[in-house]
Amino acid sequence: MKEGAKISTIPTRDDGIPTRRDVLMAGLGGLGLAALGLGGLASKQLVAQPLVYDLPAPPAVALAPTPACVDQPATDPSEEGPFYAPNTPLKTDFRRPGHRGRELVLRGRVLDVRCRPIPGAVIDLWQTDEDALYDNVDYGYRGHQFTGPGGEFEVTTVFPKGYLILGMVRSPHIHVKAQGARTRLLTTQIYFPEDAESHARDLLFNPRLVAELRQTASGPPVAIFDFVLEDA
Repeated sequence: MKEGAKISTIPTRDDGIPTRRDVLMAGLGGLGLAALGLGGLASKQLVAQPLVYDLPAPPAVALAPTPACVDQPATDPSEEGPFYAPNTPLKTDFRRPGHRGRELVLRGRVLDVRCRPIPGAVIDLWQTDEDALYDNVDYGYRGHQFTGPGGEFEVTTVFPKGYLILGMVRSPHIHVKAQGARTRLLTTQIYFPEDAESHARDLLFNPRLVAELRQTASGPPVAIFDFVLEDA
């Protein structure tokens, strides 16, 4: 990674995505970062931005419901936050060479509210690195992929680090946008069960967005989370 690529040290990108320094300076300038600690930033950064990836055509016949699954409510949305970047690379491995983070595999499925898998759905993820920094220049720890025939996805990464911004505690989380060819866009965040102490202090925390964490005999822990999307 080239020098100065991390969010805490670089200016706003040409496409208008603010750095964490911009967010902090906006708060110090009296823009009133209230409510979620970020209100007063340009609204396009806080309102869920659309995905820009071309989705594969949906199958002619809808897949059967996933076994042992009953109709369920759509996954709760959550704030996009100011650090989303469009047009991320297509990738399933976020790890940087020589990283110092604790490795993690995140996997799950994308389903509709009738428990039918959604193949070809796009899932776009972004998170902090092991130093609690977002990278909006080299697209570190962010990327998108398309779900497989059974709606499955998987990404290898490191556990994100929580941080404090403008006095607001953010528990470790991964941001997610997901959408199928015939569904609404879901913008949300997922959390981890081992971070209960910081959950209690994070005003955005939602217990329904906690992934199941499974330890493995060899290899990194596996976080499991299924996303349920509403019909368009």
